[in-house]
Amino acid sequence: MRNWVLITGCSTGIGRALVPLCRASGWGVVATARNIADLADLTPGEDLRILPLDVTNPATIASAAAACADLHLQALVNNAGYGQVGPLELLRPEELRAQFETNVIGLHTVTNAFLPLLRRAPGARILQVASMLGRLSIPLAGPYNASKHAVVALAESLRLEVGREVAVVLVEPGAIRTAFRDTLSKAWGDLPERARGTRYETVIARYMAKRKDQAERFAMDAGTCARRMLRALNAKHPPRRLVIGRDAFWAGKLKALLPAAWWESLLRRAYGLD
Repeated sequence: MRNWVLITGCSTGIGRALVPLCRASGWGVVATARNIADLADLTPGEDLRILPLDVTNPATIASAAAACADLHLQALVNNAGYGQVGPLELLRPEELRAQFETNVIGLHTVTNAFLPLLRRAPGARILQVASMLGRLSIPLAGPYNASKHAVVALAESLRLEVGREVAVVLVEPGAIRTAFRDTLSKAWGDLPERARGTRYETVIARYMAKRKDQAERFAMDAGTCARRMLRALNAKHPPRRLVIGRDAFWAGKLKALLPAAWWESLLRRAYGLD
């Protein structure tokens, strides 16, 4: 019987990179996205199902779960998400709410919808994709930081509750060179206008000018991250925590070792807030 994995957020980035890797490794893949037209270029086959799934829409989640009832679902990868950015004092409540609806509430809703199917498969596992920003925080990304801290907390609690039946793997990547970062400027919305005349005007302009260049120079590609995640999917005893990327590893070490005042000063200088 073929083992199947359902992956959310397959239109770009890590989710898209995982699809062919999992298929090549023998998995059947249920590839999902809000708009399935984004998945039209995936090679068809008996080992692939394409389903619409919007993590903020419970009806599409329930429909996807029903469509997988006949499968031997061995794994779930909660990968869908986006990054809302901007200074907290300029952030609108609806922007923070939308960030949590996708990154936290959506992840939780998908997890609960597929848990009954996963419980049927011995050795099943859930990969909850957080971020290195689920363990530390940076300026101008408060909503994203908060949502990923919440994902970490939910994953650790879920592991305590169901971990003897279904393994829960917390995935904490560093910077990824994907279209995720290209959407950051869209996530600003009208924030540059809101920031005009405030102390953040020059900070935001500098951030927008440098972010893409920094991502190209220092971020890992989505395929590298996906290959590490595939190992966790294939492992007989999957890890509890999967830190991916040198930046994720060393940022965590630095934060733990440096005095808090030094760490905060370092970040303020890096983001032009000194």
